[in-house]
Amino acid sequence: MITYDRKSWKINHQRIFVLSAAIHYFRLPRAEWNEVLEKAKAGGCNTVETYIPWNFHEMNEGEWDFSGDKDLAHFLQLCAEKNLYVIARPGPYICAEWDFGGFPWWLSTKEGIKYRSADPVFLHYVDQYFDQVIPMIREYQLTNNGTVIMVQVENEFQAYGKPDKKYMEYLRDGMHARGIEVPLVTCYGAVEGAVEFLNFWSHSGHAAKVLDERFYDQPKGVMEFWIGWFEQWGGNKADQKTPHQLEYECFQLLSNGFTVINYYMYFGGTNFDHWAGRTVGEQTFITTSYDYDAALNEYLQPTEKYSVLSRFHSFVKWLEPLLTESDQLNVNMTLPSNVTANRIVSPDGEILFIKNGRNERVQALLTYEGQSIPYTVEAHSILPVVRNVNIGELFTIKMLTAYTTGFNTEEAVIYHETGQRSSFMVKLHKEATIVCPLPNRYQFLGNNTYHFHLFHGNELQSIQLEFKDGTVYMIQIADKQTLDHEAAHHKMKVHSESLKWETADENLDFLQGNVKVTRKPLDFSSFGQFSGYLGYESEFYFGQTGVKTIVFPRIEDPVTVHYNGKFIGKLDKLGADSLEVPVIKGINKLTCLVQNMGRYNYSQAMGEPKGISEAPALNGKHFSLLGEWQVEGTGRKHHLSQIPKIEGRIAFLRSFTNTDYNRAMLVGEGVSRVKVNGKPVKIVMENQTAWSRECAVFGVADLSDTLMNGENVLDLDVQNVSSIRRFDLYLFHEHEQIFDWKMKSCAQLDEKKDWTIFSKESTKTVFPRWYRSHFSWSHDDGSVIKVRFNNMSKGCFWVNGQCLGRYWNIGPQEDYKIPASILRERNELIIFDEEGFLPDKVTIHSF
Repeated sequence: MITYDRKSWKINHQRIFVLSAAIHYFRLPRAEWNEVLEKAKAGGCNTVETYIPWNFHEMNEGEWDFSGDKDLAHFLQLCAEKNLYVIARPGPYICAEWDFGGFPWWLSTKEGIKYRSADPVFLHYVDQYFDQVIPMIREYQLTNNGTVIMVQVENEFQAYGKPDKKYMEYLRDGMHARGIEVPLVTCYGAVEGAVEFLNFWSHSGHAAKVLDERFYDQPKGVMEFWIGWFEQWGGNKADQKTPHQLEYECFQLLSNGFTVINYYMYFGGTNFDHWAGRTVGEQTFITTSYDYDAALNEYLQPTEKYSVLSRFHSFVKWLEPLLTESDQLNVNMTLPSNVTANRIVSPDGEILFIKNGRNERVQALLTYEGQSIPYTVEAHSILPVVRNVNIGELFTIKMLTAYTTGFNTEEAVIYHETGQRSSFMVKLHKEATIVCPLPNRYQFLGNNTYHFHLFHGNELQSIQLEFKDGTVYMIQIADKQTLDHEAAHHKMKVHSESLKWETADENLDFLQGNVKVTRKPLDFSSFGQFSGYLGYESEFYFGQTGVKTIVFPRIEDPVTVHYNGKFIGKLDKLGADSLEVPVIKGINKLTCLVQNMGRYNYSQAMGEPKGISEAPALNGKHFSLLGEWQVEGTGRKHHLSQIPKIEGRIAFLRSFTNTDYNRAMLVGEGVSRVKVNGKPVKIVMENQTAWSRECAVFGVADLSDTLMNGENVLDLDVQNVSSIRRFDLYLFHEHEQIFDWKMKSCAQLDEKKDWTIFSKESTKTVFPRWYRSHFSWSHDDGSVIKVRFNNMSKGCFWVNGQCLGRYWNIGPQEDYKIPASILRERNELIIFDEEGFLPDKVTIHSF
């Protein structure tokens, strides 16, 4: 039923162009699945792609959940009912900016486990996962009861490092053994027996060349066509890929022979609860919103990109037979400077893709059957010129130098930029009367051929072909702006109800509740907790009063620090950090609160210990090692923000003085590229290293084994590295580490709270605090509901008992989705704020 050749996929022997919408069922409530699928289909997609996150379905070992919002089978059933094909991507690793790349948190508690490898321990758990999920996919294959046409093996595996052939073959064979009979696919993970796709946004010509060289007998596909991007806390708004650029890159794909496109993301959605992950870098935590600047926004509203893709899909559907059985041929025409062209030809016609690389519009001529035909291409745009395409028994399009949504029906639309002109040359197969009012002009060329000179203005125009047999064909002439109806701009209204608040302090009393006593602080997995908050507390004796530096030698999340009952600051640097504290003579109490901000979802750094995992130390020292570097043999000093180009193997050196410390941690970009006193550094965790020698990836290294008293020399390999943003050294004495800790889960919604009426006077101190309010809602308020945490700090929130995610007022996210499906006439909003900032500016918006 499903086959392929080098040109396209075939279903029941019919060639298809796969237009796939990436929609993750786990990033929106089940109640919204129907709507998002309907809108994807209405927008011209014929396929839906989804990852399947292992950890979403097995949050605790051996406890499987495929119900409610996790009902994968229901999602696949809905796709089948709507005749949408499915690309299933079960991993076991998925990346997806999702916590731990889809792996369950408890895997990191398995001693010696090696993720994404043929390690028997890892494969044991993969088999258990496959036993659960692959049979579901099997039942919904196109060959059975559904519409699954492809299943992906692993994900971007070759980007991980050296390929592990045995591992990939094990996964492939495991899928076959469990009944997968539709074609298997990979992306950057080629394994024999699977079709290889690539992931990219631009440079599709290069991608096509790679695929042709290595996989010539397979159709060309892009598994993740990145039409937007994700956002991270403290980063920029990710709206850099414009609708105009999207249209350009779509036509690039066609011109280079791609016949499988999966838009990543078509709908991005939301990282509800604590599912957002952490990508490569020091502090690249993913926001709660996964809007992705996609075709459908986080609230399922169409964007300008939806309009662009709808037009593009109509064009593709019209020319599907041509596009799926074409060859690329030479372009025999003279082109202006900085203008290039690709040409594809099939028995059904041809398309000339004219690409303008200039910063200004190009107007030129092309010659066809003795006619000089003008064409216009906007700056950095592609114009698809259609030639020799039959429109049934009515006429043949000899030449079209404008865009079109296709001629599949009895009415077509031809469009271009506002104010521009184009040509439409047709040969009629039957006698017809032409109704073409000004300003559309045309001329008769003989042999039933007509050349229409079109103008694309603000007013819709038309050409009507009235054939003698009574058939009428209408062609609308429009400008692009008229077609691109942006998503309706509803006026956002602030919820009219004034929110009244109650408040309660978080219980940081470590004398009651489920308290665990440990020698040193435990990371989240070692403690036995997926995510949320952990509290750490230790008491120690000090002989004198003063200000001391405490070094935290291993942290992987921001830490809120309280000392002797008072807030004294936050640790925002990850890997390791330090803080000055006012030590008193006698017993001192150190209390820390940590929110797990997401595990690495990419790279060999996966499996890092979340939270605090090493004992802090008193009387520590911190150095920034960004400055004072020298090229061996020269006296000039350099800063790592501007690394000089070094030819050959000349050393790049810096020294520091150690005064009797016996422990040292180096944190920053490129730590795996350094030697200390001639010896390679010891990486804290084997899989926490920088995962490529070709870039300065963030990492943590233990220098203790190489540390000497007196002068120590660092030798940094800066080949292929132009700048490094962080290179910090932390020194401390092992005997001054603070041991004997109490730990407990914090910020638990179901824990009893002493609610009181909120007042600004009672909440002046900085302290982790709860807030509760109620608001009303009706369907008349609209289906888009947002909450904005103005003037608050960092935390998480619940509506009607459901955790809807983390918030953090460092941007770029400001608004947080409240799904209409969880709302009632009267609703409860609960907020946990790490620093107890006031909620009086919190607003709820709806439209």
